[in-house]
Amino acid sequence: MAITKETRRALYARAGGRCECHMRVCDHPAGRRCPRGLVYGYWEAHHRVANGPDTLSNLTAMCATCHKNTRTYGSD
Repeated sequence: MAITKETRRALYARAGGRCECHMRVCDHPAGRRCPRGLVYGYWEAHHRVANGPDTLSNLTAMCATCHKNTRTYGSD
């Protein structure tokens, strides 16, 4: 099921327009939140639990760069 526009808007608002990534494998300071903004067309909603529900509590707003560093990026 696709993430609704309403859920994407709420996710963007919760993130304050900024990537929510804290992963150590990314190029931002270890354990710190990514400083990149969520630019239209260049941010993605990452599922915290793969194949889990498309709910706000199971989603993380990520810039495309950080999203590509997740273990499950590109998996179905």
